[in-house]
Amino acid sequence: MRLLILTFLLLSFTGCISETESKTTTYERNKGYGIPWEKDLDTAFKKAKEEKKILMVMAVSDDCVWCEKMKKKTLSEPKVAKKLENYVLVMADRETEDERGQLPPFKHVPVIFFMTHEKETLDNLRGYFSAEDFLEYLVDIEEE
Repeated sequence: MRLLILTFLLLSFTGCISETESKTTTYERNKGYGIPWEKDLDTAFKKAKEEKKILMVMAVSDDCVWCEKMKKKTLSEPKVAKKLENYVLVMADRETEDERGQLPPFKHVPVIFFMTHEKETLDNLRGYFSAEDFLEYLVDIEEE
């Protein structure tokens, strides 16, 4: 009886989510923290061309805590967000072959690529950066 109750309690707390239900959709991944992400890479490259802006592509994965921290603590910080208005922003899923194929090779996330609308990589940043460090980087590249 104890085993039955324990099993029931464990199932109640863990839940059963199918693999398809646990995957985050592109829309869900892009809606967080007030950051104006474009919906996909193709749209972002077109917008970068039209607006004559640099594209900032953040490669992420659904289970990456550092990606989430980067979005929540760094990119949504008001001073950083103000600087990011100069860029077209988009996220790419490391697990999606089509998205990954449009970017330079990479293994770990988060990684941020700064690219032209012609898909030329200007620079990249790998890993988590604090808001202060990321802002300093943005200021430095604007001065170049």
